[in-house]
Amino acid sequence: MVDADTGRLTRGRALFFAIALVVFAFDRLTKYLVVASIPDNTERGPILGLFWIQHLQNSCAAFSVCGPGQLVFLLISLVVVVAIGVYGYQHLGGIWLHAILGLVLGGVLGNAYDRLLYGSVTDFIALHWWPTFNVADSAITIGVAALAVGYFSRRRPSD
Repeated sequence: MVDADTGRLTRGRALFFAIALVVFAFDRLTKYLVVASIPDNTERGPILGLFWIQHLQNSCAAFSVCGPGQLVFLLISLVVVVAIGVYGYQHLGGIWLHAILGLVLGGVLGNAYDRLLYGSVTDFIALHWWPTFNVADSAITIGVAALAVGYFSRRRPSD
């Protein structure tokens, strides 16, 4: 259902845009620092004994799953960006929903930017027991997990 106040800027929508912008900017900054200071296919660390900074250029999707190619990944990103934008514009959901959608949007835009300009995504956070990832991947994962938790916690069991 579309709310009557569809176009109004609310605190939730402002938070949505702010979080998306912060995630995108932080993702760009961290990727720039990694590319500028660590040669491709090398790593530094461990940091605090927990993780390494490993410069990888990933032309695949999440978890290094390769598939149809960069154009398809870019098209998927575009569909997600449009869908989140339309949903955020048409609905006055709660502030938490807007914050979570901002995480996902910022992450999708961060990785799409890399794919569009460089043909691959810069990954750099290495745990050595998980595929190497970046800030955008983290934001998308946290956002999607929060959406799933929210959905299943509101879902009523069928009788």
